[in-house]
Amino acid sequence: MTIPSNPLTPQTVQRLAFIRFLHEQGVAQSRQPQPLAATAVLSFHDAVELFLVLAGEHLQVGLPTQINFSQYWEKLAAGLPANAQLPSKKAMERMNKLRVNLKHHGAVPSPTDIDQVRADVLTFFTDATPLIFGGSFTQIDMIDLVARSQTVNFLQFAQSCADNGDLPQAMAALSIAFTELIEHYTETRRSAYRPPFRFGDVGDYRDESQKIGRDREVKKLRLTDLLSHIKDLSKQLSSVTKATKEIQRAMRVTALGIDYTRYAQFDVLTPQVGRYFGGNASFYVEVGHKLLTHADYEFARLFVIESAMQAAKADTVLQRRLDHRAAAQGSWGQGEHRDWEGPDPFGN
Repeated sequence: MTIPSNPLTPQTVQRLAFIRFLHEQGVAQSRQPQPLAATAVLSFHDAVELFLVLAGEHLQVGLPTQINFSQYWEKLAAGLPANAQLPSKKAMERMNKLRVNLKHHGAVPSPTDIDQVRADVLTFFTDATPLIFGGSFTQIDMIDLVARSQTVNFLQFAQSCADNGDLPQAMAALSIAFTELIEHYTETRRSAYRPPFRFGDVGDYRDESQKIGRDREVKKLRLTDLLSHIKDLSKQLSSVTKATKEIQRAMRVTALGIDYTRYAQFDVLTPQVGRYFGGNASFYVEVGHKLLTHADYEFARLFVIESAMQAAKADTVLQRRLDHRAAAQGSWGQGEHRDWEGPDPFGN
């Protein structure tokens, strides 16, 4: 972003990133079926109000603790250049009225109202951000909300690919970013005692029934019925293994607080990336992936950022477990075995 007259502090940049995150969340909510789409009004309003509060701090304008929404335009005018006005006052007041009617009176806004609010809020941010903070709203990078450096690296590479017009490569980067994130929190790449988010280990199943059927000794013994039974069992085991791995993946995603419905959409948009020893990787660009739009990319990128923020809540759990294991290191047999002294644990 262009540096304004008042330099942006790291805290201001991070708060702007969160405001943009709320706005993008509101855009996604506005496209849900009714009445779920109504929640977009709340997200849009929160984003705008946080922006106005941050604008007051950045412009060094003293805002009263108790302030009506429409008063922000009057109060912030003192910090703006001569003859400059904060834009979209009427449109934002209209949004505020919809928010009050929804939150305090249970009046669900119509689809037309929601579409109007979405357009009005984007116009407000597009016009107000350069006026107050000296840069474009769309250049505010939500990566500042992601703590995990590995995820940030993949997100930055994805953005560079998208900027160069290579959306398939960008989507592959997002796919790798998400997979690496899940693997980190489920500890699939290192041995660990009872990792809380892994839900076991399931290897790929290799069907050996055809190999058995080609065996000369088996043919000599004419074990046709047995071979048929083995093929049925092998087919069933293959199906069970595939289903178990899909369930395991779903459990890992949901246990980390990630929205599975949004993950399913992300999974459709992004290619499956094959990773090999030595650091090599490749992916297949399906016909559907050649039709990806920038909006698809923005959705997938926001999803990875949301997922990283949600999964970060597990950091405390993982650290606590690591501390527990470190304390127990070398103390085998030094614990204390005690008898239970409370009520009958079996309820007899």
